Amino acid sequence: MDDLDDREAFLRGIFADPDNDLPRLVFADWLDERGEAAWAELIRVQCELYRLCRMQDDGPALLASETLSLVVRQASLLATVFPAEERRPSKYHRGFPPLDRGILVPADLLGDPTEFRRFAIRERPEWYGCDHMKVSGGRIVGGKPIGTILTSPVTEKVSRLDLSGAVVAVGEAVEAADDSTFGLLRDYEYRPVVTVQAVQALVETREARRLVSLDLRNNDLDNDAARAIVHSQNLIRLTSLQLFDGNQLRGRTWQQLLERFGPDVLQ
Repeated sequence: MDDLDDREAFLRGIFADPDNDLPRLVFADWLDERGEAAWAELIRVQCELYRLCRMQDDGPALLASETLSLVVRQASLLATVFPAEERRPSKYHRGFPPLDRGILVPADLLGDPTEFRRFAIRERPEWYGCDHMKVSGGRIVGGKPIGTILTSPVTEKVSRLDLSGAVVAVGEAVEAADDSTFGLLRDYEYRPVVTVQAVQALVETREARRLVSLDLRNNDLDNDAARAIVHSQNLIRLTSLQLFDGNQLRGRTWQQLLERFGPDVLQ
C-alpha cells in the first residue's frame, strides 16, 4: 500500500492547508511521475485560474487574454479526469471535486477501515477535506465502523455527523367506492442506521470531542442510548443534537438530555 500511503499523505497535506497552492502543485508533480498527467495538468490549470481571479485589480482585459485558453483547457481536462461526475467548472476547485456534498458512504464500507481508505484515496480524494459525513444506508451494529468514522485519516476533518435512519412509507393505493378518488392504506416503518451498542461506542470514543453536530433521528433508539449520550464525557462541542424524531425516549430521559445540552442544542 506504499503508493496509496504516499498519495494519502499528499491529500492530507493539501486539505490541512487548503488555501495554499504549493501542496497541490507538488502533488501535481508527483502525479506526473506516475502517469496521471491529465489530473496533474488540471490542478495546475485551476490553480492558475484561481490566481488570475484574485488579480482582478489588473483589469478585465488582461484577465480575459490570459484566462481564455485556460478555461477551454479546463473543460477538456474535467471531462478526462472526472468523466462520471457533474462537470460544472465552477464546482471544482484547484483540481478537486466540490466538498459541499460531504462524505456519503454506505455502512458496509465502514466495516473495513483499510478498504475505506483505499476507496477514498482512489475514488473520492476530496473526502479528505470534507467536514460533513452521512451514512447513506445499511446498519452499524458495533464499534468497528464507529472507529472508522471517527479515527480514519479520511474523516479527520469531519465535525458534522449524520447517522439518521430512514422513514419509509409502506402500503398501497386503493380506489374509493365511488370511483372518484383514491385513498391510501399506508403505514410507516423505520430503517435504522445505528443500534444502541453503536451509539454507546460512538459517545465513548475520544474523537467524538470534535463533533459539533450529531443527527440520530429515526433509529428507534431507547433510553439506554439516551443515557449513554447524557453521561458521555466526549460530546462537549455539540451545537446541534437531533434525537427526538423516530426514537423511543421515555420518562425523565428527555429532561436529562435537556439539562445536559439545553433546548438550543437538543432537537
